[in-house]
Amino acid sequence: MGLDLPKSYRLIGATKLLAVLVIISLIQHIEIIINALRFDVLSMVPVGVTIVVLISGILACIGLFLGEKWGFIPLYFYIPATTLFLHVSLIPFIPNIFPTQHHDIVMMVINGLVLLYSVLLLLRRMETNYIKEY
Repeated sequence: MGLDLPKSYRLIGATKLLAVLVIISLIQHIEIIINALRFDVLSMVPVGVTIVVLISGILACIGLFLGEKWGFIPLYFYIPATTLFLHVSLIPFIPNIFPTQHHDIVMMVINGLVLLYSVLLLLRRMETNYIKEY
């Protein structure tokens, strides 16, 4: 199933799947983003960083959902920033399967795998744009 589809359609579908993962992570962890946006002197995450992460997530959703290659640029900022600053997993339910002391490691592995997948996906999408010299 799916093997009879042209390669470009599968790549665009995988790109839209990445957009859905980002949308799910934004919706699932909206309370963390709202709490981080509150102006507090003792806040762990600065407001400016949270705004930039939120904007990059929204831009990544738009670009990836439209199937554009520029959507990968904000995605490459969004994934590490959410991992390091907000401690958010792109697939929210998987870290809950493991014991509490391993949540951070599982979250970093999941986000790292999604980042690696997105890099490989962009490379596959760029393969079709080779300029052939005769």
